[in-house]
Amino acid sequence: MFNSLVESNLSPIVHQYKHDLYRVPLRKKGNHYTIYVADSYTREFDENTLPDEVKTKMAMILARYQQVLYDHEVSHLSLMATRDNELMDVGWRTSDSWFIVVLPHASLMKLRGEDNGNT
Repeated sequence: MFNSLVESNLSPIVHQYKHDLYRVPLRKKGNHYTIYVADSYTREFDENTLPDEVKTKMAMILARYQQVLYDHEVSHLSLMATRDNELMDVGWRTSDSWFIVVLPHASLMKLRGEDNGNT
């Protein structure tokens, strides 16, 4: 079946209500995490190296039951659309392996390897 999600086109987008937050795509395969931090730029982690802020948000997302799509049904629009109003500022699960984590600008910049002038 055709998967309408084109991974190479994924990147963070501004939160729909809070402009200092970003909806950041994340793909989880087993113990491996791929975070889409910018256009054509990803960061790879495992459970030991995943940043604490992302670990915390993933734990909250995974602890909350919600019906999800099959991976092959995920589109860019369905991935980015808020699926859980209770966790709108934390993130949500779209399918078994696709998630959105909501991160503040400074955390996103740190994932990109930029420090915004902070030392």
